[in-house]
Amino acid sequence: MPTCPPVLRALAALIALLTSLSAGRPARAGADPRGTPVDWAAAGAEAAALLSGYLQVDDTNPPGRETRGALFLADYFARQGLPSTIYEHAPGRGNLLVRLPGAGLEPPLCLLSHIDVVEAEPARWQVPPQSGAIRDGAVWGRGALDMKGMGAIEAVTVALLARQGARLRRDVIFLAVADEEVDNQGIRHMAARWSEVGCSHVINEGGIGVDGAFFEGQTVFPISVAEKGVLWLQLVAEGQPGHGSTPVPDAAPERLVRAYAALEDRKVRPQWDPSVMELLHAVGAHKGGLAGAILRSPAAVRLLLRGKLMGNPLTRAVLTDTVYVTGFSGARQPNVVPAEVRANIDSRLLPGTSPDEMQRRIEALVADVPGVRVERLSAMHATVSPWDDPLYDALARRVVEGLPNAVAGPALSPGFTDSIYLRELGVRAYGLVPFIVDEAGLRSMHGDDERVSLANLERGVRVLYEAVLDVSTGTDGAAPEARAPVPVAPRLDPPRALDDDDLRTLPPDLVSRLRPAPALELP
Repeated sequence: MPTCPPVLRALAALIALLTSLSAGRPARAGADPRGTPVDWAAAGAEAAALLSGYLQVDDTNPPGRETRGALFLADYFARQGLPSTIYEHAPGRGNLLVRLPGAGLEPPLCLLSHIDVVEAEPARWQVPPQSGAIRDGAVWGRGALDMKGMGAIEAVTVALLARQGARLRRDVIFLAVADEEVDNQGIRHMAARWSEVGCSHVINEGGIGVDGAFFEGQTVFPISVAEKGVLWLQLVAEGQPGHGSTPVPDAAPERLVRAYAALEDRKVRPQWDPSVMELLHAVGAHKGGLAGAILRSPAAVRLLLRGKLMGNPLTRAVLTDTVYVTGFSGARQPNVVPAEVRANIDSRLLPGTSPDEMQRRIEALVADVPGVRVERLSAMHATVSPWDDPLYDALARRVVEGLPNAVAGPALSPGFTDSIYLRELGVRAYGLVPFIVDEAGLRSMHGDDERVSLANLERGVRVLYEAVLDVSTGTDGAAPEARAPVPVAPRLDPPRALDDDDLRTLPPDLVSRLRPAPALELP
């Protein structure tokens, strides 16, 4: 056989080398910036199993004891080779932070959830509220939607990023906090040390996909970009005390009733926040036809839909500064006219309305009633994050991917979440739980038979993972590092010994690893 000339042999070798490189022969781990493909069915099953166990941990607030939930999640991350820290604002009231390091080319991205759940009435449930039962294609338990389900898919997302070898331009942080349901002490504790956390962007609760929200067959994903401000007041009425058998004019209860009537009779006009109009436009563009044309026209919305929108309590709440009397106090016996009675007022404020301005309006409304004054309990301004942002774009794109009858848009939340404290620090926070629920599902949050479907968990992990990759990966990101197993016990700040109450309702195998529990020292 003829011999191949040396120059041809060299050329053939060069071609072979170039071919192997272009075919993606792995020169080193993590060469693909997005990591290796994900088995989404397995990821969904992992999220379901994690959520089932998480729901069995009792961190009902009050009293909270969220360190239990933090220890449970810390054990999951430890098994992924990811260390964690529990920051307590009080003994047993812990926040869990896990940092997946990136290249530091951009500020970190935070996946935020809260650990605590509200109380449940077991007699009204089909299954025990803390069972974490998996049945009828769903995971059942108090907190499945609000918001341990989101915490579970966030945890799995971080684990997948580490496991799949994604090259991260930025750190990705998992943060689960205490006390969201009562007084927000958990996020306040972390906000005070936010310079250490460092996140510029946050994904949190605030919006969820609603089937048939505007039109039958259409699913709307409102992404919370803003939350109304809060002004909590008390109306205090004073008057002459007396006996219930002998009515006297201008007694304190009568004055309070007159003040309440003045608040109820106030004239209210809608204010069209840009986020509201943008969401209606997105819904209309997706719907098409005459109804869609009306929703796409701000003038038509104001002219034709004002009455309908103001007649619905939910939409009225996002169009107006609300003033709502939530309760009364002062009367102790039915035959005694007290010298002082009080009414609690919850006022929620649109962006652009300050608490001081609203308090002056309320004081003016009750000024003609003698013996009545207004006392402030607490106040926060409304907060807004811009929606011309890569993270918002990624969430809006990924959450409707593969769903031809779904649409996403920015939303103003009439309530508030932990995000309000972070936006005050300049953080861009977006609220989206990537699940789809119907009206019954919405009612189950803080209600009976709360549950999340297995399909929602699988799709939710995929949406969140892909959105995080969209804004966190690049060819110049950090190559993944081999991660050795770490001790189960997280760092505890401040250090203390775990007690039996910290371990109650945790899985027995985890308890055996944590007991005896010496003080967990910071390094």
